[in-house]
Amino acid sequence: MASKKEKFEYMNRLLRTYMINMHHFFTTLTPQLTLTPQQARTLLYIKDHPGLIQRELGDYFHIRNASITNMLKNLERDGYIVRRNDNESARIKRIFLTKEGIEKTSQIKDVFDQAYQQIVEQLDEETIDAVIKSMMNINNELKK
Repeated sequence: MASKKEKFEYMNRLLRTYMINMHHFFTTLTPQLTLTPQQARTLLYIKDHPGLIQRELGDYFHIRNASITNMLKNLERDGYIVRRNDNESARIKRIFLTKEGIEKTSQIKDVFDQAYQQIVEQLDEETIDAVIKSMMNINNELKK
């Protein structure tokens, strides 16, 4: 019989495998968007939080500032975002979607919704609820 620690380690491996599989799954979908999965998620986050600053993106996605800087440069170069000076501090740049960025987020949402639908159709609601409850409990314990 596996110990509690061994079961926990197995659960961690399963979660890691899940994250890797989801990354691969979305990587297969995003070429039609001409974006990386991270760029797509970033644009969706900016859509929901217009005027945010770069540090907020890094904090939310747990990504180093240099990586966020490079990704934002690419998104700005491709015409999806614009950075504007803050009204109160010229050192602060606020990030907004352009018209092209708004159109792209609509396309991203459609692709992601189709992908989620493929996955959700294979699961029953009780399984989803059980995983949510378990993950909430684990996350609450880790925060202590």
